[in-house]
Amino acid sequence: MPQLLDEINLYVVAWCFFALFCGGLIKGTLGVGTPLLTVPLMALVMPVQMAVALMAIPVVVANVWQASRVEQLLSVAGRFWPAFLAILAGTFIGVRVLLAIDERSLLMFVGIIVISFTLLQASSYRFNLPQAWEKPAGVVFGLSSGIIGGVSSMFGPMLIIYLVSVRGLGKDRFVGAISFLYLAAVVPWALTLYWFGILDTRMLFLSAAATVPVAAGLIIGQQFRGRVSDQRFQRLVLVVLLASGGTMLWRAFSF
Repeated sequence: MPQLLDEINLYVVAWCFFALFCGGLIKGTLGVGTPLLTVPLMALVMPVQMAVALMAIPVVVANVWQASRVEQLLSVAGRFWPAFLAILAGTFIGVRVLLAIDERSLLMFVGIIVISFTLLQASSYRFNLPQAWEKPAGVVFGLSSGIIGGVSSMFGPMLIIYLVSVRGLGKDRFVGAISFLYLAAVVPWALTLYWFGILDTRMLFLSAAATVPVAAGLIIGQQFRGRVSDQRFQRLVLVVLLASGGTMLWRAFSF
C-alpha cells in the first residue's frame, strides 16, 4: 500500500474522485451508466485493468442500494426473473469462453446493433415488446447481456435495449428493474475479479474507498430523477445507450 500511495499524486486522486462522483450521479439519475462513464475517465490517469477493478465494490453497492429502494420489489422480481437467471448463465458462459472469442469483432457487432436500435427508438417509430413476449425476450436479452458482459465487462446495453422496449415501465420502475437485473451481472463479475487475483487485498481497500464518491453522486442523482419527466428520462437513457454503442466501437478500434 505505501508504494502504491507514493505512485498516486493528488491530481490522480482528485480526478478519480470527480469521475466516481459523476458515475454515481448518472447512476442515481438514470439507473445506468456508472462504469460506462467512470472507467474511461479513470483510464486517462491509470491502467484500464485498475480502473475496472476499482468499480467492483461501488457497482455492487449502488445496485443493491437502488434495488432495495424499489417499491414492490417482489413484483419486479416476479416480472423479470427469467432475464435475471439468463444473465447469470450468460455471464458464466462469457467468462468461460473469453479467451476463445474475438473481442474486437464482438464489440463492433454489438456496438453497431446498439447504435442502430437507439436511432430507431429516437425516431418516430418505437419498438415495443408485446406482453406475451416480455419473458421470452428477457431470456434472450439477459443471455446476450451476460455473454457480452462476461467478455467485455459491458453488461448494460442489451439490458437497456430490453427495458426501454417493455411497455408501461416508468422511470422509477425502470431504475428498479435494471438495478435488480444488474445484480445478476455485477456480483458474479466482482467475484470473478477476486477469484483471478485482479481484486487483491490492496484493490479491495481502494475499491471500498471508491464507494464514497459514488454513493455521494448516487444520493444527489436520486433527487435529480424526481425532477425529470418520464419523457425526458427516456431521452436521457437513449443518450446513455448511444454512448454505450460508441464506447464499444471505440474499444473495438483501439485494439
